[in-house]
Amino acid sequence: MTTIQIRRKGTITFPASLRKKYGLEEGEALRLIDVGDGTFFLVPVESKVMKSADKVAKKVREANVSLEELLETLDQERSNYYKEHYVKN
Repeated sequence: MTTIQIRRKGTITFPASLRKKYGLEEGEALRLIDVGDGTFFLVPVESKVMKSADKVAKKVREANVSLEELLETLDQERSNYYKEHYVKN
């Protein structure tokens, strides 16, 4: 069991051992869930952007595609999209 103290302006210090154990870094957001009777849960807020980026990175690795190939394909798709939606024939 770990005890933390609420400091001036409501700040708390999250113990280094727990930050290291769970891979928490400065600036990360935690959600405070009030479960009643003075009991709270602190749960990391997972970034939807990072979660999506991790999925894309996994798919790219599985497909054995280089970053250069991926960026080249994205540029071509952007160009095609622009031509289809904004260039008048």
